Amino acid sequence: MKDWGRIRYKYLCLPEPTSEAITPIVGTLLMSLILFVLASAIAICFFNIAGEGASSQPLMAKISLESCEGGIRYAQKGESASFENNTIVLIHEGGSPLPFDAISIKISGDGNCFQGVFGAGEQITGYVEVIYQNLSPTGKNPKYKSQNKEMLKDYLWSVGEKLVLHGNDSAVSSIKSSVRASVNGDYNTSDNYGFKAGSEITLKVIDVKSGTVIAEQRAIVKHAKK
Repeated sequence: MKDWGRIRYKYLCLPEPTSEAITPIVGTLLMSLILFVLASAIAICFFNIAGEGASSQPLMAKISLESCEGGIRYAQKGESASFENNTIVLIHEGGSPLPFDAISIKISGDGNCFQGVFGAGEQITGYVEVIYQNLSPTGKNPKYKSQNKEMLKDYLWSVGEKLVLHGNDSAVSSIKSSVRASVNGDYNTSDNYGFKAGSEITLKVIDVKSGTVIAEQRAIVKHAKK
C-alpha cells in the first residue's frame, strides 16, 4: 500500500503537459502579429491619404497681365479693330510650372462676337465671356501654336514665359473649338471675340481640376495699333 501511495503521488506531481505550457506564448505572439499588421495597415492608409491630399493641392503661380489691346469690329473711328488685333499677353512671374491641359482661362467684358458661323452671321455686341478650356493648341487656330511655340516645347507654362491670346484663336469651323465665346449668355457664336477699347476686362486663370482661381487680373483695353 505504501508503494501504491508513492506511485499516485508521483503522477499527481508531474509537470503540466508541454502543449498547455506553450499556449500562452503562442497567444502572445499572435496578438503581437495582429497588432503589427493593424499598425502597418493604418500607416499605409495614412500615407495614401497624405499623398492624395498633396496631389490634389491646387496649382499656384503668379500671373500678370502684361498688355491688353483690342477694339470691336465696325466701331466708331478710333475704337474699331479686327478679332485678330485683339491681343492679350500674360506672363508667368513665379510659382510652379502650369501644365497646359490643367489650366483654363476666362475673360469677360464688353465686346462683340459673330453670331453663327463667322462671316455668315451678324455681329452682336454686349457682355462677352470667353473661355479657353485648356491651353493646348488642340481645337485652336494654327496661329495659336506659332505664337506660343516656346511654351509648347514641353507643354508647361513656366516662370518667365509669356502666353499670347488673340481674338481669333478659335479653331476653324470644321474642328471643334476649345475656345468658347458668348454674348449676353448666347453661345451660338463663331467663338471669335473682340473687347471694346477703353472698357475694362476681367481675366481669370483657373485650375481645371479644383476650380480654384490661380490668378485674377483686370485691365483697360487699349486700342490696338494696326
